Amino acid sequence: MKYFRMAFVFVLAALAHWWWTTYLSFYGVAPHLLLVMTFVVAARQGPVPAMCCGFAWGLFLDVSSLHLAGSSSMALTIAGYLVGNIRRQVDVSSIAPQCVILVVGTWAYFLFTGLAGLVVLKHFLWPGWAVFLLAPFYNSVLGPVLFWAWDVGVES
Repeated sequence: MKYFRMAFVFVLAALAHWWWTTYLSFYGVAPHLLLVMTFVVAARQGPVPAMCCGFAWGLFLDVSSLHLAGSSSMALTIAGYLVGNIRRQVDVSSIAPQCVILVVGTWAYFLFTGLAGLVVLKHFLWPGWAVFLLAPFYNSVLGPVLFWAWDVGVES
């Protein structure tokens, strides 16, 4: 039953990310739902499940964006590994550390994908100032809600 629940969460998060970025973006800025969900899985389940989910969600992003194949899957896999290992040193059960990890992690994600574009495409993939400045804070607002939903829905 646990695997069916995780598969349902995986598909629901991918579809919700697509729908949110397509229909609910505010001036082109929307929270990065799959990055936040990778952090939630890493904080609650550990690095290995987060790496698996992050890699699969990253493949979904790479296929849907078609501009730099492999950068999102690698970035989300690394994010799942790092947050899954950080959870042993940082208490991710309270809201303040969750928000700090989400803001710093979102900026690190943008930096990593930009540098991957620099290596592969010979130019830095810049998301734009609005996305770079607002998306981390959107993620930090969305993060505690998804952590709570994970605790209520999946863990029960």
